[in-house]
Amino acid sequence: MPMNFRVYSSGLIAALVMSSFFVAAQSKSDPAVLEAQADTLMGKEDYAGALALYDKIVQASKFKSPDDYKVYYKRAFSHYGLEHYAEALKDVNQYLEKFPDDQAKLLRTYINQGLGNTEAQLEDLNAFLAANPANTDLLRWRASVLMEAERYDDARRDIRQLMAYQPGPELKSYLGLCYFYEHNIDSALATFDEVIASNPEIVQTYLYAGSLCLDEEQYDAALFYIDKGLKQEPSNNTLLFYRGIALVEKDNVKDGCRCLSKAFAAGLDDAGQYLKQYCYGSE
Repeated sequence: MPMNFRVYSSGLIAALVMSSFFVAAQSKSDPAVLEAQADTLMGKEDYAGALALYDKIVQASKFKSPDDYKVYYKRAFSHYGLEHYAEALKDVNQYLEKFPDDQAKLLRTYINQGLGNTEAQLEDLNAFLAANPANTDLLRWRASVLMEAERYDDARRDIRQLMAYQPGPELKSYLGLCYFYEHNIDSALATFDEVIASNPEIVQTYLYAGSLCLDEEQYDAALFYIDKGLKQEPSNNTLLFYRGIALVEKDNVKDGCRCLSKAFAAGLDDAGQYLKQYCYGSE
Protein backbone atom coordinates (compact mmCIF):
# COMPACT_ATOMS: atom_id res chain seq x y z
CA MET A 1 0.00 0.00 0.00
CA PRO A 2 1.59 3.34 -1.05
CA MET A 3 2.59 5.66 1.77
CA ASN A 4 0.56 8.83 2.19
CA PHE A 5 3.14 11.65 2.35
CA ARG A 6 0.50 14.05 3.65
CA VAL A 7 0.69 12.52 7.12
CA TYR A 8 4.18 13.96 7.70
CA SER A 9 4.44 17.18 9.63
CA SER A 10 5.99 20.21 8.00
CA GLY A 11 8.86 20.01 10.49
CA LEU A 12 9.74 16.46 9.46
CA ILE A 13 9.58 17.39 5.78
CA ALA A 14 12.00 20.26 6.44
CA ALA A 15 14.33 17.87 8.26
CA LEU A 16 14.25 15.40 5.36
CA VAL A 17 14.99 18.15 2.85
CA MET A 18 17.95 19.41 4.87
CA SER A 19 19.22 15.86 5.30
CA SER A 20 19.06 15.28 1.53
CA PHE A 21 20.86 18.55 0.91
CA PHE A 22 23.61 17.56 3.33
CA VAL A 23 24.10 14.17 1.62
CA ALA A 24 24.23 15.81 -1.81
CA ALA A 25 26.73 18.42 -0.63
CA GLN A 26 28.79 15.76 1.03
CA SER A 27 28.91 13.65 -2.15
CA LYS A 28 29.98 16.61 -4.25
CA SER A 29 33.02 17.18 -2.02
CA ASP A 30 33.85 13.50 -1.59
CA PRO A 31 37.35 12.88 -3.01
CA ALA A 32 36.22 9.79 -4.93
CA VAL A 33 33.41 11.76 -6.58
CA LEU A 34 35.70 14.68 -7.37
CA GLU A 35 38.29 12.34 -8.85
CA ALA A 36 35.72 10.63 -11.05
CA GLN A 37 34.54 14.01 -12.29
CA ALA A 38 38.11 15.14 -12.90
CA ASP A 39 38.94 11.94 -14.76
CA THR A 40 35.93 12.51 -17.02
CA LEU A 41 37.08 16.06 -17.77
CA MET A 42 40.58 14.80 -18.48
CA GLY A 43 39.18 12.27 -20.93
CA LYS A 44 37.52 15.18 -22.72
CA GLU A 45 40.85 17.07 -22.70
CA ASP A 46 39.38 19.74 -20.44
CA TYR A 47 42.67 20.01 -18.58
CA ALA A 48 41.82 23.27 -16.82
CA GLY A 49 38.58 21.85 -15.44
CA ALA A 50 40.29 18.62 -14.38
CA LEU A 51 43.12 20.54 -12.76
CA ALA A 52 40.74 22.58 -10.61
CA LEU A 53 39.24 19.38 -9.21
CA TYR A 54 42.57 17.62 -8.70
CA ASP A 55 43.73 20.71 -6.79
CA LYS A 56 40.79 20.31 -4.43
CA ILE A 57 41.62 16.65 -3.88
CA VAL A 58 45.29 17.44 -3.13
CA GLN A 59 44.30 20.23 -0.73
CA ALA A 60 41.89 17.94 1.12
CA SER A 61 44.10 14.86 1.22
CA LYS A 62 46.28 14.08 4.23
CA PHE A 63 48.34 11.60 2.16
CA LYS A 64 48.25 8.90 4.81
CA SER A 65 48.21 6.08 2.25
CA PRO A 66 50.57 5.62 -0.71
CA ASP A 67 47.50 5.38 -2.95
CA ASP A 68 46.70 8.99 -2.06
CA TYR A 69 49.73 10.03 -4.10
CA LYS A 70 48.21 8.73 -7.33
CA VAL A 71 46.37 12.01 -7.78
CA TYR A 72 49.75 13.67 -8.36
CA TYR A 73 50.17 11.71 -11.59
CA LYS A 74 46.77 12.82 -12.85
CA ARG A 75 47.40 16.42 -11.84
CA ALA A 76 50.80 16.27 -13.56
CA PHE A 77 49.07 15.14 -16.75
CA SER A 78 46.62 18.06 -16.47
CA HIS A 79 49.48 20.51 -16.01
CA TYR A 80 51.27 18.96 -18.99
CA GLY A 81 48.16 19.35 -21.13
CA LEU A 82 48.13 23.06 -20.21
CA GLU A 83 51.89 23.36 -20.87
CA HIS A 84 52.56 24.10 -17.18
CA TYR A 85 55.76 22.10 -17.45
CA ALA A 86 57.44 23.14 -14.18
CA GLU A 87 54.33 22.30 -12.15
CA ALA A 88 53.88 19.04 -14.06
CA LEU A 89 57.45 18.02 -13.31
CA LYS A 90 57.02 18.70 -9.59
CA ASP A 91 53.86 16.60 -9.44
CA VAL A 92 55.15 13.65 -11.46
CA ASN A 93 58.30 13.50 -9.33
CA GLN A 94 56.17 13.40 -6.17
CA TYR A 95 54.22 10.51 -7.68
CA LEU A 96 57.40 8.69 -8.71
CA GLU A 97 58.69 8.79 -5.13
CA LYS A 98 55.90 6.35 -4.23
CA PHE A 99 55.28 4.63 -7.59
CA PRO A 100 58.39 4.48 -9.81
CA ASP A 101 56.51 3.07 -12.81
CA ASP A 102 57.47 3.44 -16.48
CA GLN A 103 54.28 5.26 -17.49
CA ALA A 104 55.06 8.13 -15.14
CA LYS A 105 58.70 8.15 -16.23
CA LEU A 106 57.52 8.42 -19.83
CA LEU A 107 55.33 11.38 -18.88
CA ARG A 108 58.35 12.93 -17.15
CA THR A 109 60.35 12.54 -20.35
CA TYR A 110 57.65 14.39 -22.31
CA ILE A 111 57.57 17.10 -19.64
CA ASN A 112 61.34 17.54 -19.87
CA GLN A 113 60.97 17.75 -23.63
CA GLY A 114 58.59 20.66 -23.09
CA LEU A 115 61.14 22.23 -20.74
CA GLY A 116 63.93 21.73 -23.29
CA ASN A 117 65.98 19.74 -20.76
CA THR A 118 67.92 17.37 -23.01
CA GLU A 119 70.01 15.83 -20.23
CA ALA A 120 66.95 14.86 -18.18
CA GLN A 121 65.30 13.40 -21.29
CA LEU A 122 68.40 11.35 -22.05
CA GLU A 123 68.56 10.03 -18.49
CA ASP A 124 65.09 8.51 -18.77
CA LEU A 125 65.50 7.44 -22.40
CA ASN A 126 68.76 5.67 -21.58
CA ALA A 127 67.00 3.74 -18.82
CA PHE A 128 64.15 2.76 -21.14
CA LEU A 129 66.54 1.64 -23.87
CA ALA A 130 68.69 -0.34 -21.42
CA ALA A 131 65.59 -2.47 -20.86
CA ASN A 132 64.40 -2.36 -24.50
CA PRO A 133 67.44 -1.79 -26.74
CA ALA A 134 65.59 -2.65 -29.96
CA ASN A 135 62.70 -0.22 -29.43
CA THR A 136 62.84 1.85 -32.61
CA ASP A 137 60.50 4.60 -31.35
CA LEU A 138 62.74 5.20 -28.35
CA LEU A 139 65.86 5.09 -30.53
CA ARG A 140 64.39 7.74 -32.84
CA TRP A 141 63.49 9.89 -29.87
CA ARG A 142 66.94 9.59 -28.33
CA ALA A 143 68.64 10.32 -31.66
CA SER A 144 66.64 13.53 -32.03
CA VAL A 145 67.45 14.58 -28.46
CA LEU A 146 71.14 13.83 -29.02
CA MET A 147 71.07 16.01 -32.14
CA GLU A 148 69.40 18.78 -30.16
CA ALA A 149 72.13 18.41 -27.53
CA GLU A 150 74.75 18.63 -30.32
CA ARG A 151 76.06 15.16 -29.48
CA TYR A 152 76.32 14.19 -33.12
CA ASP A 153 78.58 11.14 -32.79
CA ASP A 154 76.11 9.58 -30.35
CA ALA A 155 73.19 10.56 -32.57
CA ARG A 156 74.81 8.86 -35.57
CA ARG A 157 75.29 5.72 -33.48
CA ASP A 158 71.56 5.56 -32.78
CA ILE A 159 70.66 6.38 -36.39
CA ARG A 160 72.89 3.59 -37.69
CA GLN A 161 71.31 1.18 -35.22
CA LEU A 162 67.89 2.29 -36.46
CA MET A 163 68.97 1.74 -40.06
CA ALA A 164 69.79 -1.86 -39.20
CA TYR A 165 66.13 -2.32 -38.22
CA GLN A 166 64.50 0.12 -40.65
CA PRO A 167 66.75 0.87 -43.62
CA GLY A 168 65.56 3.78 -45.70
CA PRO A 169 66.39 7.20 -47.15
CA GLU A 170 64.85 9.22 -44.31
CA LEU A 171 67.27 7.88 -41.73
CA LYS A 172 70.21 8.27 -44.08
CA SER A 173 69.22 11.91 -44.53
CA TYR A 174 69.39 12.31 -40.75
CA LEU A 175 72.97 11.08 -40.92
CA GLY A 176 73.62 13.83 -43.42
CA LEU A 177 72.01 16.36 -41.10
CA CYS A 178 74.34 15.29 -38.27
CA TYR A 179 77.31 16.05 -40.53
CA PHE A 180 75.62 19.30 -41.59
CA TYR A 181 75.14 20.52 -38.02
CA GLU A 182 78.73 19.83 -37.07
CA HIS A 183 79.90 21.66 -40.23
CA ASN A 184 81.32 18.58 -41.93
CA ILE A 185 80.09 19.82 -45.30
CA ASP A 186 81.75 17.25 -47.57
CA SER A 187 80.37 14.29 -45.61
CA ALA A 188 76.94 15.87 -45.44
CA LEU A 189 76.71 16.48 -49.18
CA ALA A 190 78.11 13.03 -49.95
CA THR A 191 75.37 11.50 -47.79
CA PHE A 192 72.65 13.63 -49.40
CA ASP A 193 73.98 12.68 -52.85
CA GLU A 194 73.64 9.00 -51.96
CA VAL A 195 70.02 9.54 -50.91
CA ILE A 196 69.26 11.49 -54.09
CA ALA A 197 70.85 8.83 -56.27
CA SER A 198 68.69 6.08 -54.75
CA ASN A 199 65.54 8.11 -54.10
CA PRO A 200 65.42 11.17 -56.36
CA GLU A 201 61.72 11.69 -55.68
CA ILE A 202 62.26 12.73 -52.03
CA VAL A 203 62.16 16.52 -52.16
CA GLN A 204 63.25 16.99 -48.54
CA THR A 205 66.79 15.90 -49.43
CA TYR A 206 67.14 18.73 -51.95
CA LEU A 207 65.97 21.13 -49.27
CA TYR A 208 68.62 19.88 -46.85
CA ALA A 209 71.39 20.08 -49.44
CA GLY A 210 70.27 23.44 -50.83
CA SER A 211 70.03 24.94 -47.32
CA LEU A 212 73.48 23.67 -46.43
CA CYS A 213 75.00 25.22 -49.57
CA LEU A 214 73.24 28.54 -48.91
CA ASP A 215 74.67 28.57 -45.39
CA GLU A 216 78.12 28.01 -46.86
CA GLU A 217 77.51 30.73 -49.47
CA GLN A 218 78.05 28.16 -52.22
CA TYR A 219 75.32 29.56 -54.44
CA ASP A 220 76.05 27.59 -57.61
CA ALA A 221 75.95 24.33 -55.64
CA ALA A 222 72.76 25.51 -53.94
CA LEU A 223 71.10 26.14 -57.30
CA PHE A 224 72.19 22.70 -58.48
CA TYR A 225 70.22 21.00 -55.70
CA ILE A 226 67.34 23.49 -55.70
CA ASP A 227 66.72 23.15 -59.44
CA LYS A 228 66.81 19.38 -59.19
CA GLY A 229 64.27 19.55 -56.40
CA LEU A 230 62.01 21.89 -58.39
CA LYS A 231 61.96 19.38 -61.23
CA GLN A 232 60.44 16.94 -58.78
CA GLU A 233 58.05 19.47 -57.24
CA PRO A 234 57.80 22.73 -59.23
CA SER A 235 55.41 24.36 -56.77
CA ASN A 236 57.53 23.81 -53.67
CA ASN A 237 57.53 27.26 -52.06
CA THR A 238 60.56 26.68 -49.85
CA LEU A 239 62.66 25.67 -52.84
CA LEU A 240 61.43 28.77 -54.71
CA PHE A 241 62.43 30.85 -51.69
CA TYR A 242 65.89 29.27 -51.61
CA ARG A 243 66.24 29.77 -55.36
CA GLY A 244 65.38 33.45 -55.00
CA ILE A 245 68.05 33.88 -52.31
CA ALA A 246 70.71 32.12 -54.39
CA LEU A 247 69.89 34.16 -57.49
CA VAL A 248 69.94 37.57 -55.82
CA GLU A 249 73.21 36.65 -54.10
CA LYS A 250 74.59 35.92 -57.57
CA ASP A 251 73.33 39.37 -58.71
CA ASN A 252 70.51 37.93 -60.83
CA VAL A 253 68.11 40.23 -59.03
CA LYS A 254 65.27 40.14 -61.56
CA ASP A 255 64.85 36.35 -61.56
CA GLY A 256 65.61 36.12 -57.87
CA CYS A 257 62.92 38.65 -56.97
CA ARG A 258 60.44 36.81 -59.15
CA CYS A 259 61.04 33.62 -57.15
CA LEU A 260 60.88 35.49 -53.85
CA SER A 261 57.60 37.15 -54.86
CA LYS A 262 56.05 33.79 -55.73
CA ALA A 263 57.15 32.32 -52.41
CA PHE A 264 55.83 35.32 -50.48
CA ALA A 265 52.50 35.30 -52.32
CA ALA A 266 52.17 31.62 -51.44
CA GLY A 267 52.41 32.47 -47.73
CA LEU A 268 56.13 32.14 -47.00
CA ASP A 269 56.55 35.21 -44.82
CA ASP A 270 60.34 34.87 -44.56
CA ALA A 271 60.58 35.84 -48.22
CA GLY A 272 59.25 39.29 -47.31
CA GLN A 273 62.52 40.36 -45.65
CA TYR A 274 64.50 39.47 -48.75
CA LEU A 275 62.01 41.28 -50.95
CA LYS A 276 62.47 44.44 -48.87
CA GLN A 277 66.25 44.12 -48.91
CA TYR A 278 66.85 43.20 -52.54
CA CYS A 279 63.78 43.81 -54.63
CA TYR A 280 61.73 46.84 -53.68
CA GLY A 281 62.76 49.62 -56.03
CA SER A 282 65.36 47.44 -57.69
CA GLU A 283 63.64 47.42 -61.03
